[in-house]
Amino acid sequence: MNKKIRFAAVFTTFALVLSMLSGCLYYDELYVEDDDYESYDSSSSYTLMVYLCGSDLESRWGAGTADLREMIEGFNGNESVNIIVQTGGSLFWQNPIVSAEKCQHFRVTKNTLELIDDSAGRRSMSDPATLGSFISYASQAYKADRYGLILWNHGGGSAGGYGYDEAFGSDPMNLSDLSDTLGKSGLTFDFIGFDACLMAGFETCLAVAPYTKYLIASQESEPGCGWYYKDFVRALATTPSIGTTELGKIIVDTYIEKAYESAPSTYSTLGVFDTEKIVDSVLPLVNAMSESYTKQLKEGNYSDISRERSNVREMADANDYVDLCGLADESGNSKLRDALADATVCFGSTPNGTGDNGLSIYYPYYDLTQIDAVDNVYESVEYDVQFDDYIDYFANVMAGGQIALDSGHDESSFSGFDWFDFSDAYDSSIYSDEAEDYGTVEVKESGDDYILELSDDDWDGISNITLNCFASYNDYYIDFGADDYYELDKDGNLIVGYDERWVALNGSIVPFFFEEHYSDDNGDLKLSYGYVPCVYNDKDAQLVLAWDADHPEGYAAGVRYTYDNPMIAPRGMTEIKDGDVIKPYYDLYDENMHFVDKATLDGEEIKVDGKLTVSYEDVRAQLGDTFIFYEIFDLFNNSYDTEPIFYEE
Repeated sequence: MNKKIRFAAVFTTFALVLSMLSGCLYYDELYVEDDDYESYDSSSSYTLMVYLCGSDLESRWGAGTADLREMIEGFNGNESVNIIVQTGGSLFWQNPIVSAEKCQHFRVTKNTLELIDDSAGRRSMSDPATLGSFISYASQAYKADRYGLILWNHGGGSAGGYGYDEAFGSDPMNLSDLSDTLGKSGLTFDFIGFDACLMAGFETCLAVAPYTKYLIASQESEPGCGWYYKDFVRALATTPSIGTTELGKIIVDTYIEKAYESAPSTYSTLGVFDTEKIVDSVLPLVNAMSESYTKQLKEGNYSDISRERSNVREMADANDYVDLCGLADESGNSKLRDALADATVCFGSTPNGTGDNGLSIYYPYYDLTQIDAVDNVYESVEYDVQFDDYIDYFANVMAGGQIALDSGHDESSFSGFDWFDFSDAYDSSIYSDEAEDYGTVEVKESGDDYILELSDDDWDGISNITLNCFASYNDYYIDFGADDYYELDKDGNLIVGYDERWVALNGSIVPFFFEEHYSDDNGDLKLSYGYVPCVYNDKDAQLVLAWDADHPEGYAAGVRYTYDNPMIAPRGMTEIKDGDVIKPYYDLYDENMHFVDKATLDGEEIKVDGKLTVSYEDVRAQLGDTFIFYEIFDLFNNSYDTEPIFYEE
């Protein structure tokens, strides 16, 4: 474990904050007056297909309408370029042209949208057959020398898939079905782009590689407005023969510029990837890495591999996607890093993040429930992939460590998953020397402090530490969240205590859950965020609080709504407005610390009237009797609680 001391939450470094959607709403006729266009080339033809599944991004915020307007603004009337859009997937469109009652096909013109086909009917945009019909229609009705495809909506990466249809409430389209649909089209696309979150993955590259030379996608969550269409549509419409890498660079550069301009507290990424090089150069090295890792596991060297995995940065603090280049660096695999750099044609990121390579890979660690979904992707591609066998084996070792230490899991916890193999989970030497039962984590007095004293070997088995705060309320205990704040004394012992201050909004302490952090090479704060679970204007949501170099005291960055499908990554946030009502959501526990319910508290609400103030306030003065404990996690993701320290009035 990296025993770096973090002195307070405002000085911990933080991760991604999703961007505001301000500036995305348009309630007009989607008509743009004539502009002065330069001459354009009509010697070659291009059909760009935009599969625009509006979902709540359109019905709540008008993000689809905004991007349609950008396409119109960029298009110059070149008849050899066709921008064909299929709309659907939203309960309401914030313009009078697009219908929410059915899917429709439009052609972008110099001034507006032209409805070209109204016969598609009411269909789920998450259904691969709907996508297949659109590709078939657009490619036959608007034949061209070259074709491009943009998939617009929510994204959940290789495990979560693409697209959420708000009208049908259907599951996203998995990458296996997407790949199959692309194959049935019979087309080879100039590029396939995802204007959606988390889709720049190694698995996505393999899924689309037979059907396109280039993938354009983001490994991070996207800001609400997504890509900026005007400039690259203008470039394409002016010169249809433009090189894909040149066009891709325009897409990346304008996206990063606009993302940082509209939401400087957001870490945004976008990349263009050569899928042939991913298959020819990167895949063999990933397979070799898989073989090496598997061999090390069979030799009983789980702890080093687990520690490497826990040190690699995850995308959007969710879903077990890690930066593939970061994994190469962590394991000292310079050949893999070089191959990734060569396959990355263009990559851009806003300056408030880590400057990653741009391509992620699914590597389960915190959540073992999505492995089967990713295995299905690997099994469906036409390439020999060995990373799925490795992650299955790695997960079995983790499961074995959890079962062996009786951490609330037994064989039945995993037996429903295809990846689980009881014999692999109990492969003797893999966990017998590595897994250590910390049992009841006792603390002891040391001067004015309480400390947790562990040996160096014990510390080496710890992957993470969080501070947890609870308060008494009637006959219950209320969970006030978790932070990654901790301090070590001069002897390297964990100080089990804190300064009795907690995150507050407008002076009132609220439940707060830290998520992620970024720092620069000197360890100075770049960006940090966490969230307050809440009911926001009567909808379940998370109020995101952020800290950065310009706002070390913190600020309320916006609200992101939650989805029933945990693999759907929120894209963008709602701007906080005067009159909005926030009711913090609490987890309630009984006297034996058994979970009872989630609830808001009677009479507790925050009505926005001006700027929300973020601060740290005195816990004992506001909450009365409280207690804290530290939760420590071992390399198998077993967790142990220290003895609680009580703070009474």
